[in-house]
Amino acid sequence: MKPFFLMLGFFTRLPVPKIEFTETRMRKAMKLMPLGGLVIGAVLVLILLLLVLAGAPNMIRGAILTCAYIFLSGGLHFDGLADTCDGVFSGRSREQSLEIMKDSRIGVFGTLGLFMAGLVYFAAFTEAPAAGLLVFPVCGRACCLISASLAPYARAEGMGKATGLEGGAVSVLSAAVSIVGGSLLTLPLTLLLSRASAMAGPASANGLLPVMVCSFIAGGAAALVTTGMTAGFKRKLGGVTGDTFGAVIEVSSLVYLLVFVIL
Repeated sequence: MKPFFLMLGFFTRLPVPKIEFTETRMRKAMKLMPLGGLVIGAVLVLILLLLVLAGAPNMIRGAILTCAYIFLSGGLHFDGLADTCDGVFSGRSREQSLEIMKDSRIGVFGTLGLFMAGLVYFAAFTEAPAAGLLVFPVCGRACCLISASLAPYARAEGMGKATGLEGGAVSVLSAAVSIVGGSLLTLPLTLLLSRASAMAGPASANGLLPVMVCSFIAGGAAALVTTGMTAGFKRKLGGVTGDTFGAVIEVSSLVYLLVFVIL
């Protein structure tokens, strides 16, 4: 349990026991990132149900869920998204782009990236059913493992290197199991909520299989986008970094949410 609590303490704002950091423990913890996403998703589902019971309008639900997600994740991955946008879209050389990404100040591209991500999250959260809220953080963090398996680390050292998030068959397998397992969880969740259609979203008691299929398709779309993003990072930066991992988590999460809601 120590690697799990270490991962939660590192990537979320959830109150968990403080675990001493060790490199070995952290390497184990990183493979558990999708489980951390599941915890975040479960909290968001609970918030959604409370908002529905309170009769909150969709736009209020969307705003509260957006703020809740940012708070739960600690904004760490949004910071990576902003830094990645600043570096990748700067039009500079590999070395200059990597240096820009290390700058603590945020630039125009980073600001635009955060604005667009927040806008899309808000729009998706106003319509997303409970099943989508449960799985999208799992998918995002699973896609981070996929990205790590597709490209080398671009720096000699850094946050991503220090955490031991490296590629390999184990990362891909863990990501695949996480996305499939998360999609399967949409069945019992939708079944539990099927008697209250307002909570269940677009699904009904007779629509359980389509919900699961939509989740599989959304997860596949997120994995494809992750593959494309990672290939771009490899060409532009020579590999991936801790910042690009954050960008992958947020973009793949958004892709999952959008595809799931549209379907």
